Amino acid sequence: MAKKKSKTTYSQQIVGMATMGLPAPVQKVAASKYGSKLLLLLIPFLIASGILTVTFNGGMPTFNFNKDRAAAVGTELRGEAYKAAERVRQYGDSSYR
Repeated sequence: MAKKKSKTTYSQQIVGMATMGLPAPVQKVAASKYGSKLLLLLIPFLIASGILTVTFNGGMPTFNFNKDRAAAVGTELRGEAYKAAERVRQYGDSSYR
């Protein structure tokens, strides 16, 4: 019995076109069912948070990764996660359930 090939989604098609210049293994992972969705959610978050910046030189995009900003956002997220865990523990101790 032959394995049925699934249709490609719009997100897979978009990521497939956007990653044309990358090596084949990277393209395959990026254009996979879950990889494409993850990239389409992750890239805007990275741009909005200032970790990834895009500049256009002569019509060609240039991507810059800001390591300092990534470390700062990571620290902020760790702090927020700790606060959220504390709130969950407080709710768990009370008659919240």
